[in-house]
Amino acid sequence: MWEGMAALATGIATAKLILCGEHAVVYGEPAISVPFNQAIVKTDVTEAAETSFSSAFFEGSLDEMPTFLAGIKEITELILKKLGSQSVKIEVMSDVPIGRGLGSSAAVAASIIRGLYAYFEEPLSEKVLLDWVNQSEKIAHGKPSGVDAVTVVTGKPVWFEKNKSLELIHFNQKAHFVVADTGIPSETRSAVFDVGNLLQENPQLYQPMIVKLGNISREIKKYFETDLDVVQVGLLMTEAQGLLEKLTVSDASLEKLILAALKNGAAGAKLTGGGRGGCMISLVKNQENARKVADALQQEGAARVWIFTIGEDNQ
Repeated sequence: MWEGMAALATGIATAKLILCGEHAVVYGEPAISVPFNQAIVKTDVTEAAETSFSSAFFEGSLDEMPTFLAGIKEITELILKKLGSQSVKIEVMSDVPIGRGLGSSAAVAASIIRGLYAYFEEPLSEKVLLDWVNQSEKIAHGKPSGVDAVTVVTGKPVWFEKNKSLELIHFNQKAHFVVADTGIPSETRSAVFDVGNLLQENPQLYQPMIVKLGNISREIKKYFETDLDVVQVGLLMTEAQGLLEKLTVSDASLEKLILAALKNGAAGAKLTGGGRGGCMISLVKNQENARKVADALQQEGAARVWIFTIGEDNQ
């Protein structure tokens, strides 16, 4: 080994969940995003004869990486050029399903960056990490809001508004959620593009929906930071889902699971992330209710279900 390099280095990052504000956040409205610790990406970096990449979705040299990994490819090449020319093997192990609105691309990028900096034993500030992840996200998604990158990098619940100072949220009480994967990949880029077209074609109809989604985020934030009223927050989440349906970013796979959650006692439910497939999230009163909703979602055909709690020691 060269001096100043680790024999084996590891970088870890968690997924993220948007509780409210998706799509509206692209247009300056606020969103609430939280780290999703049930889904983790781990990257091991080791010495190798030639630089290669290994994962569940691609294995081979950097030169051969497919287009959908263009963001990862570019930042990896730039970091290797910056930190050292030695060849390495980058092995990514991820629990985060791809294309489900859980921030897979941001989490993979963050884990790789952390692994590479650790391997070359170089300090990595949060700002530098965020800059790298944002660069990768812009290549992957075209016009990302930036919320995925911020949540993954900070590992904290985030109140996010574009071009404004980052604000972390403290959840005053525990909140219980059930998250379900439709099993259908969500294409964030096309969903964002289509919402943009709707706003251009009929701003009088669709702009108020964007503003309303932002106001729902503001109302939900107040409940989380003071006295959590599960019923009221649930109603706000379901109202947001109705607006997202009008913005054409929901679909039958999501709505089937959302209906199943509501029928089985969830206080509210909505899509999370880009929509049109991907994942949904429901708010429940307690762990007992969570198990009932989770069972119903599995019976309804969800590809995967997670019970998720945030608040107090889950900050």
